[in-house]
Parts: sequence; C-alpha cells; structure tokens
Amino acid sequence: MTFRARQSGVALIEALVALLVFSLGLVAIASLLAVALKYQTGNVARLNVSAVIDDLSERIRVNAPGANGYSGVVAGVGVEGKGYLLTDAYSEQITEVATEPAKDCASAVCTPAELAVFDLARWKNILRAGLPGGAGYVTGDVRAGFDVSVMWFDKSAVDENGNALKQAACTKKKEDLQTGSARFCCPEGAKAPAGVRCYTARVLP
Repeated sequence: MTFRARQSGVALIEALVALLVFSLGLVAIASLLAVALKYQTGNVARLNVSAVIDDLSERIRVNAPGANGYSGVVAGVGVEGKGYLLTDAYSEQITEVATEPAKDCASAVCTPAELAVFDLARWKNILRAGLPGGAGYVTGDVRAGFDVSVMWFDKSAVDENGNALKQAACTKKKEDLQTGSARFCCPEGAKAPAGVRCYTARVLP
C-alpha cells in the first residue's frame, strides 16, 4: 500500500469521526430543546394560574347573591342554584365537552343564580384554553370564603426515573393548613392523577 493510499484512509476515518461527533452534538441539542420546551410550558401554566383565580374571584365578588345560592346564606328571600360550587372529579372535567350555558348573561338580563352558572361555564372554558389539562375545584361559602383550586397537567412533574409524580392531597388538619404546602395540595375530592399540579387560593367575596 502506498503512502498516498494510507493517507486517504486516515482522512476518511477522520471525516467519519467528525461526522459522528457532529451527530452526537445535534442529538444533545435536540434533547436540551425538548427539556427546555417542557419547562417553558410548565412556567407559562404557572403564570396563568393566578390570572384564572383572579378571574373567578372577580366574578364571585360581582355576583355575591349568586354565590349565596351555593352557601345557603340568604337575606330575606330564597335563592336558587348552586352558585360557584365546582366539585367534579378531575377526570370528569377534562373529558367533558366544552359548552356554553343556555342563557348568555353577557347579552341578556340574568338572575344571580343564572349568572353564577354562566360565570362557572366561562371559567371552565378559560381553564381548558389556558392550561394543559386545565380544571378547577371550588368549595366554601360567602362567610368564610371560597377555596379555589386550579389543576393542570405538568410534564415536568416527574421523579428521577421519569415517572409522573402525584401531588399530595389536601387535608383539613390545622397543622397542615398553616403551612405553605397547603397552597399546592390537590383537593381530595378532585381525585387528581399523577402528573397533575394544583394550586389553591382563598377567595373572599
């Protein structure tokens, strides 16, 4: 074998090694971008959480008589409806078809109970549109306030093995209610599956 032939063989090997290194670099960049996109989606969801809670809190404050329909706090006359109660399980909400209430209170005069139904339907649609796997859970009354929970699917909520994490369920124990973690637990009645994040805030009408 001549020197020129040996030199050509070495050059070919060098080119193949360079191609391999370049390919590995592209794979690493693609993986990095995928992880960055996953966390970016989670950050956007967290930013939207406070906005959707503020949205419902304003609706409740504007329609306190409609909130009374749920709580049973009535001044003089009976009030129909469930108000802003939302206690459907997470799985029921995400499989539910988005619908508008029969009466459009944005363009028609509604009773407080009808307005509460309209507000809650609109809010559920906002959750679906603004959060991945978005759903809500609302309990409480106008005297003590409403506990408004927002739930969403978070791809970044995984352990070191890549398995989806299940967030702790809320308890009514006094020692738990006094901790910051009470804001991040999932309502027990919502039956949120692994991978679902929750955030709870108290809304006072």
